Amino acid sequence: MSALKILVNGEAGAGKTELLRTLPKTTFVVSRDSKEFSIPLPHMMVDKYYSMSLLLYGGNITVDNEKIYVPGVIDKTNLYFEKTGAYPETVVFDSVSQLAMDVIDSASAVPDSYGSRGAFITSEMAVLTKFIHEELELNGVNVILLNHVIADKEDGKFNGKYIQFGQGKFVAKGGFYSTVNESITLVPEGSYIAVYTRGMNKQARTTITELPTKLYLENTVEPDKSKKLKDGEYYFTLGEHLANLLARQQNVATEFRF
Repeated sequence: MSALKILVNGEAGAGKTELLRTLPKTTFVVSRDSKEFSIPLPHMMVDKYYSMSLLLYGGNITVDNEKIYVPGVIDKTNLYFEKTGAYPETVVFDSVSQLAMDVIDSASAVPDSYGSRGAFITSEMAVLTKFIHEELELNGVNVILLNHVIADKEDGKFNGKYIQFGQGKFVAKGGFYSTVNESITLVPEGSYIAVYTRGMNKQARTTITELPTKLYLENTVEPDKSKKLKDGEYYFTLGEHLANLLARQQNVATEFRF
């Protein structure tokens, strides 16, 4: 069974989480974003980070001399199955950049001898990427990764490029951008939000050649203030984008996969 993995990039406040409103209720969100998750979608709140293994698989931990069980993503998706009779079709991590920061913070407690902190970061991020691939993708579950990127500057001015957040070999090898075929980046342009679908300088890429390089988000609060579109243009929604990608992937698999 084929599954998709989409990276959604943007600076803080660009509207990455708001994109999730167009996703169906078959979506499950892992919210680790330092704020309350308010979108009506099934989700779990990760209020405190202990380790990547505990976050994903759950387990026992001793806190203030008391042994407690910390439920992980596996536990919560099993609970989703018990309530709905099926596992989620899509799992969203909001956000992987916050998880990377959690890992970096945890590494600061590790004595930095002979690169041990860097090795710790690499090891923890490997647990996450392995989980996403083996537990989700290979089991037919789509994955959406919300990711904070940083505007690159030259002489104090934005040069049009965005760079990955993080440290260690994982970022040196391209970070989450290197693990996906589909990546979009939200870019503020005046009072509008543009969605870039390709361009290495924007940390964006797509396998759909006919997809426009740039689309815009509709202002759903004040529609009359939305970007005026030309004939044939359309507003970007994450739900439609995911559906189109899935349909295209199914067609390619049916026709060309042996």
